[in-house]
Amino acid sequence: MSTDRALAPDLILTNALVYAADAARSRHEAVAVGGGRVVAVGSAAEVEALAGAGTEVVDLCGRLVLPGFIDAHMHASAAVEELYDVSLAACRSVADCVAAVARYAGEHPELPAVRGYGWSDTYMPRLGPAAADLDAVVPDRPVILFDDSYHSAWLNSAGLRRAGIGAATPDPGNGVIERLPDGNPAGTLREGPSALAERAFPPYTLEQAREGILHFQRTVAAPYGLTTVQDANPRPGRDAALEAFEVLQAAGELTARYCLSLWIMEDQPLDEQIAAAVDERARHTGPLVRAAWAKLFADGVIEGHTAVLKEPYADAPEMCGDPVWSGDGLLRASVAAAKAGFRLHYHAIGDAATALCLDAIEAAAAATGGAVERPLITHLQVVDLDDLPRFASLGAVAAVQPNWFLKEELYRTRQVPYLGEERAEREYPMRSLFDHGILVAGASDYPVPPAPDPLIGIQRGVLRRDPTDASEPEPLWPEEAVPVEWMLDAYTINAARALGLEGEVGSLEPGKVADLVVVSRDLLSISPEEITTAAVELTLFGGRPVYAAGPFAGLAGD
Repeated sequence: MSTDRALAPDLILTNALVYAADAARSRHEAVAVGGGRVVAVGSAAEVEALAGAGTEVVDLCGRLVLPGFIDAHMHASAAVEELYDVSLAACRSVADCVAAVARYAGEHPELPAVRGYGWSDTYMPRLGPAAADLDAVVPDRPVILFDDSYHSAWLNSAGLRRAGIGAATPDPGNGVIERLPDGNPAGTLREGPSALAERAFPPYTLEQAREGILHFQRTVAAPYGLTTVQDANPRPGRDAALEAFEVLQAAGELTARYCLSLWIMEDQPLDEQIAAAVDERARHTGPLVRAAWAKLFADGVIEGHTAVLKEPYADAPEMCGDPVWSGDGLLRASVAAAKAGFRLHYHAIGDAATALCLDAIEAAAAATGGAVERPLITHLQVVDLDDLPRFASLGAVAAVQPNWFLKEELYRTRQVPYLGEERAEREYPMRSLFDHGILVAGASDYPVPPAPDPLIGIQRGVLRRDPTDASEPEPLWPEEAVPVEWMLDAYTINAARALGLEGEVGSLEPGKVADLVVVSRDLLSISPEEITTAAVELTLFGGRPVYAAGPFAGLAGD
């Protein structure tokens, strides 16, 4: 038995399968928790012997106990949209979206502007949805609606005017203004112009941001067993969520740990942004909120033709996509952020974008004498496997989203036509990353998938398909499938290492913080097809139940 007897157990979970996610991938029968930390793991008899008069002993009847799940790349504070914006996630046409916006605008006449999210390029014209369609239902107020990737925005004419985008606006180097034949903006903005337009709209208030974070904790984090997340959403000086995190931390209302990645934008003065990020970092020093990362975009997304590829798009042979940062901008921003002491966090979809990130990491390491620690690259949809040795040698972390390892509708309607079948079939490497010794961390990119369930990610990492979707003929690149233990590690100890928190969380070892989840079925013994029939039934954060369902419902406090 492994134990830290300095802490008396408040709670013992026994008659379980405890997967510790430690270096030995050890398995135990029981875990004891005291003072918010793990006191002991071991056999049921050994751990139960530690019980005192005040210890609560819970028989788990063979359930699985894991370290609390960690999501290494998501946008937690974007949950505010679910409370204050119109959702278009269920829309399957322009008409569906317009009808939803009309209803929402009619129900909220007090709003000076209408915001929304979730429309899909899959159901839209090649040029994107048009301003004229929105003008027909909301002619007098600005409207901005982000797509389900958050890389494109659909505006009405009033919204375009508010953003200062018209026929005379030059085409940007960091994105696309879709245009009508007469040169006027059609209504869809991709990448940089969409972010520019969003800045022209009223930001969320502090109270709205606070309610959004609480909503995320209640409906997303705790029910899915998430106890630590990387929030790659905040922008210094713009997002009220930054203050809201501290308000909630001071009030003791946080039920997850937040690693904030501050967005450094390509169209704003670099020195001013780095200075603002340094000031912001000083306001978030823990224990539950830390702002140690700088977030940098290398490219966009395949479905917008804004991902940067080494070979041209199959449907647009004149295009490879343009980098978000022009010239050596990404390198300069990376060097500046690293010199200011930030850890580096990159968005890269295309293979050329990944190579740009590796170039930037090398430049930052050279400029800081090798002080770039575990730089993180997320998404990695199209990857040149020849770049993986350099990826590994630089100590870069791969934060992957296994929920996208599918041959579903988006794959058929966007990825195959845009990439060609051969390239599309080799999307999202996984086993190759592990085989090259790269640290692989699990992530969801929430709210792009509205349900960031680690159990879905674990299953799709193992199967590379959705077993409940009869329309998927076969797995996506089946040679890249990995064992379930590797996926459990990706969402626990590997993600903790990716975020620099492995000394605190990520495994169930004595002395570590008692973040853990109880899952209804043993994921290590059931078939991979059955993984999503299991459910999180208990989530402990710092030893305190923050979610409890089924037979454990009485354990959860308010």
